[in-house]
Amino acid sequence: MAIAIERNSPPVRSGAFGPQWDLGDEEIEQLIDVVRAGKLSRLGGSKVIQLEQDFAAKQGVKYAQAVTSGTAAVHTAIGVIDPNPGDEIITTSITDFGTVIGILYQNAIPVFADIDPLSGNLDVNDVAAKITPRTKAIVLVHLFGNPGDIAPFIELARAHNIVLIEDCAQSQLAQYKDRPVGSWGDLGCFSFGGKHMTTGDGGMVITNRDDFAERLKWFADKGNPRQPVYEHNYLAPNYRMTDLQGAVGVAQLKKVDEAVRRKQWAAHQLSEVVASEPGLTLQTVLPDARHSYWVYAFHMDPSQFSVPAKQFADALQAEGVPANSPYLVYPISKYPALAQQRTYGTSGFPWTDPSVGRNIDYGSLSLPGSERFLETAIVVPMNPSYTEQDVESFGAAIRKVAEHYRLK
Repeated sequence: MAIAIERNSPPVRSGAFGPQWDLGDEEIEQLIDVVRAGKLSRLGGSKVIQLEQDFAAKQGVKYAQAVTSGTAAVHTAIGVIDPNPGDEIITTSITDFGTVIGILYQNAIPVFADIDPLSGNLDVNDVAAKITPRTKAIVLVHLFGNPGDIAPFIELARAHNIVLIEDCAQSQLAQYKDRPVGSWGDLGCFSFGGKHMTTGDGGMVITNRDDFAERLKWFADKGNPRQPVYEHNYLAPNYRMTDLQGAVGVAQLKKVDEAVRRKQWAAHQLSEVVASEPGLTLQTVLPDARHSYWVYAFHMDPSQFSVPAKQFADALQAEGVPANSPYLVYPISKYPALAQQRTYGTSGFPWTDPSVGRNIDYGSLSLPGSERFLETAIVVPMNPSYTEQDVESFGAAIRKVAEHYRLK
């Protein structure tokens, strides 16, 4: 257990924090509507449909499809583009495993490109170097709510006639060039489980592409158009969001702007502290982007401190700041499911599909930018309920720990 760095002094901050979301009468009223209507499923209900319409309008897109999770959202996006077994999809290894689950379920091959070690987002040059004739799509993750540099990825995708999917699970209401992330690529994916707004679990997929609209609608419903004929046109899961979740989402969507604004306020206060401390640097944000701060991250230069980032984060925890490092123990490419190809029994599929034509060894994959990011990044959760006193205490703790461990 971590202890305060000065044993005879109390931690900078103690006590409980406020809630992660604003949940109250608005959500209750929406839920009562559903229960009284007796339509708890999406089928026959109205709240999921309303949430989809409201979400699409907020994002400025034509189509939105609610699903059961952020993982389901990415899987649905992969299902919409319908890769053949052995097709390749390029993404980052600094992300939740949900980013690649759908790739594997559609029997495609995840290909991992490196990231910029300060922003945490994909390096477009490394992505370009890993495109092959089998590449079907790029999944661009906007890490922590920090928009990636979307324009070069659009140009790259168009040049190679491949699909660009934005994984916005952590980045709802983040903006790139004054437009919401998720609305730039061919498809955008969002999560409502533990993110800026909540439906308990849940997610959303959006697109402006008319040619994707029908498959987007029905992939989440077992490939079944229901009308005019009840039939299953292709293999697909059941990812229908319930109307109970939709009811909470309708209320939450009205609150998410203020939630993100509060997180941005707290993050900007912390950034003033981090920028003033030698050896600490901010997560790089593009000048024409707006970070939505699902979490707040900064970097510690190991050469300027007597401890690694993990011990620095442990000391912050002891001072009352819920910090952690590393964000992931290691890049997801090293998870047993990938490194040891644990998918469908002992088949090694999809990597053993004859069309793959090459050996893919994730265990020996070199991603120096990704490794560097995990070595230096310290992550602090962001809640819209943080008070001014909370944020001032966080800043004081960062200064205290940095001063204590900084090499003289």
